[in-house]
Amino acid sequence: MSTDESAKSRSQLGDNGFPKITGKVNDFLYQLQELKDQQQHLDFVPIVGTVKLHGMHADILFSLTGVAKRDSKSSNEDPLETELASAAAALNLSEKGLEECGVSFQSRNVLCDAEASNHGWPRDIARHPDALQYLKTRVMERYLSRYPGASIDRTQPLIIAGEWIGTGVQKGVGISKLSPRFIILGIKINGQWQPDDDYSDIEANKAGIFTIHRVPQFKFMFDMSDISENNYVLLDMQRIADDVEFCCPYAAHFGIENSRGEGVVWKIGTLDGITNPKCWFKTKGPISGPENRIDPQSITRNAEKKLTVNSASEKWVSKRRVEQGFEYLLELGLEPSKESMKQFINWVVQDVMTEEKSEIDKIRSQYSDASRLVKAKVGQLAREKYFETMREVGIDSF
Repeated sequence: MSTDESAKSRSQLGDNGFPKITGKVNDFLYQLQELKDQQQHLDFVPIVGTVKLHGMHADILFSLTGVAKRDSKSSNEDPLETELASAAAALNLSEKGLEECGVSFQSRNVLCDAEASNHGWPRDIARHPDALQYLKTRVMERYLSRYPGASIDRTQPLIIAGEWIGTGVQKGVGISKLSPRFIILGIKINGQWQPDDDYSDIEANKAGIFTIHRVPQFKFMFDMSDISENNYVLLDMQRIADDVEFCCPYAAHFGIENSRGEGVVWKIGTLDGITNPKCWFKTKGPISGPENRIDPQSITRNAEKKLTVNSASEKWVSKRRVEQGFEYLLELGLEPSKESMKQFINWVVQDVMTEEKSEIDKIRSQYSDASRLVKAKVGQLAREKYFETMREVGIDSF
């Protein structure tokens, strides 16, 4: 599928598509820093890892528009029982069809016809309407017991996100030796991903529906005083991912011993982190390639590169160059504003790239992306110097 076709296909799913999970350690560290900035006295943060399965992403969606709204003021019935009875009635699949009851299926990129079969997905699941009814009722029951009195946004579907695995779905991994089955990875209600532990026991085994939580999670405490690529927990996280690739615990749970796996999906273990895909991070083993790995040697190289670029940029954004930047603004007759700030930053960056070209070329001989890194760092420093100068003359905002 081409890039344009993939984008068009994903547009069918809108906000109901499963989020892309970053494999870049710096994205993960950025989210940890954001969390620390919001909660100043945070010393340690839990990191929770779940086995990553190499199959085909698949989702079951339940429309909630047919579920009657409850009115606790005008009824003596128990609100929870009323909600569950309505949910069951709305999904009476023994009398109605899947589409009429608002049940649909999708893969990573496209909506799927219930009778379609991509190695059995979703046809094999669609043939078990009772299991689908059971899943919806159990999930809604659990949600309402966790959040008594919570309102349900019926414009948002209930999404049971998972992975379709088994014979023929992928090659070279242990789970490909299993019979086709759907593994529940997450639950989305009211447009919000739910805490995994709240639904970890919900399955429908006779229909081939299992939970990822049949095997234990991996847990670490991340020292927030060292939010860097050198934090020892990151290396432990990668070690676990390598172990999972070497011997998949999920395949082993079903009797496929000593078989290849893929890696681990990690989540920041706070409530906000577990439910926010920006705080999710995947690591894979070495067989999967250099991407999505926390490589100690790469970390060392990146640290050296960052140190080289940063120290040079700090030298080049000198007091005199900053003064020249403001002289340039004065010459243009620009007053302090967001626009003049952009002009200032652009001037400083271009002046550095021109005047320090020979020095930048030396760095580029070591690191091919030196120009991009220098521009980014010089731009950051120029912005800081602009605001610093504004504060010195009594201008805090514009």
